[in-house]
Amino acid sequence: MKKIFFLVLGIVILNGYIYTQKFIIPVENSYITSSFGEYRDTGNKPHFHTGIDFSSYSRIGYPVKTIDDGYVYKIWLNDKIYGNTIFIYHPDYKILSVYAHLSSFNSLVNSIADSVTKEFGNAFAEVKFPENEVFVSKGDIIAYSGKTGEANVPNVHFEIREVKKIGNKNIEIIKDALEFVNYKETRKINLKALKIRSNGKIFVLDNENNITIPFDSIPKLEVNIYEMLGKNTRIIPKIITLKVNRELVYQITFDSIKLNEMYSPNVVFGYGSTLYNYWIKLYSTTEITPIKINRWNEIKMKDENIAELILEDIWGNIKVYKIILKKR
Repeated sequence: MKKIFFLVLGIVILNGYIYTQKFIIPVENSYITSSFGEYRDTGNKPHFHTGIDFSSYSRIGYPVKTIDDGYVYKIWLNDKIYGNTIFIYHPDYKILSVYAHLSSFNSLVNSIADSVTKEFGNAFAEVKFPENEVFVSKGDIIAYSGKTGEANVPNVHFEIREVKKIGNKNIEIIKDALEFVNYKETRKINLKALKIRSNGKIFVLDNENNITIPFDSIPKLEVNIYEMLGKNTRIIPKIITLKVNRELVYQITFDSIKLNEMYSPNVVFGYGSTLYNYWIKLYSTTEITPIKINRWNEIKMKDENIAELILEDIWGNIKVYKIILKKR
C-alpha cells in the first residue's frame, strides 16, 4: 500500500462540478432529523448546519453505506464538530460525500484509524489516502453510526461537497445533500411562520387575517419560522421570500454554503435563534451564498404596502402569509 499522509488541522480541496444523479441514502430505511442551513449554537461558536442528519434509531454501530462508487479520500478523527468522519470521492461526478459523527470505520480504514489514535490520542487528526487506493462500491458499509463531535444523540450527518475555481482560488462549496439523494418524506408536513419582529416589537402571525405592522422608514423585518415533519422533527424551510407590493424584495435559499461562510449564521439568523427556534432576517448588508435576492433597502415604500411572506420546502409545499406595512 502506498504511503499514508498524516495531517493535523488540515482541509483538502478538490475540483468538481454539479450533477443530477440521485443517490441512495447512507442509512437504510431511515428518515431525516435535521436539514441543511439550520442554526447551530453548539461546538466552538455558532454556525450553519452544513448537512442533513439521518436517524440511526438512536443506536451506536448502525451500518453506514456509501451512496455510490468511489474511493476513500480522507478521514477525520476527533473533530470538535464532525467527530469521526469519512470522505468518499466519486470521480464519475467529481464530488465528495461526507459521513460524520461515526463511532468507527469499516475494515482497513478502521485499522488505520486505530493506529492513528494510538499515536495521537484524542487530538484532531486528518488522514489523507492516496488516490484510487481504497475503493468502495455503491451500498458498501464504510462506517458505523455514533455520537462523536457535537452530536447529542447517535445519528449520521451527511454532506455533499464540490469545489469551484473562482479567480485564482479554489472555493469549497457545501451543497444541500437532500437534493442529491433518493429520499421521500412520508410524514405529515407543516410549514409555519409564528411571529414577525420589527423595531424590537413582536407581532403574532395569523393564518386567516392580515396583520398590520407600522413603520417609520424601510422596516427591518425578522420572521420566526419552522417546518414540522410528523410530530417530532423540526427543520428549516428551504426558501424564504418577501414580496412588497408584488415586487420581489428578499429571498433566502438554503441550497449551498461556501466553506468559509460556515461560521457566519448571524448574517441570516436574528437574535433568539437556537437549534430549534429560527428567526430569519429579511434584510442584510452582507452578501452570503444563501441570500439570493437582497433589495430590501431599494423599495420605495408607500403609506400602506401589501407584503407577502412565502415559505417553500424541497418537496414543493408552499405557505403564504399576507402582511400590511403601514407608515406611521
